[in-house]
Amino acid sequence: MLRNAVVGFVVLVFATGTVWAADKEVKGTVVKVDLKNRTLTIKTSDGEKTYDVNDETKFIGPKGGAADDGLKDDRLVAGAPVKIMVAGNNKTAHEVHLPERKKGK
Repeated sequence: MLRNAVVGFVVLVFATGTVWAADKEVKGTVVKVDLKNRTLTIKTSDGEKTYDVNDETKFIGPKGGAADDGLKDDRLVAGAPVKIMVAGNNKTAHEVHLPERKKGK
């Protein structure tokens, strides 16, 4: 009985670790925000990549706070630097880390 519980726990830890390891960080600059299709295109060192954004995607400000405007945030403009945490499928953004707002806005 104890052996089964230990094996189950080890499998659970391994599976959870695999899911966490699947996310990757991508840094780049915003090229295009498509509100209709809910996508964000960024330019990286590997070229342009487009990522899907869904209701589960978190938008995070430069100081770690939540940004509630999502794709409509005024910081998501062409040329703005962003960091995206991408799911293992390499298509869906889990988190979008936004830059600071420009002075005067």
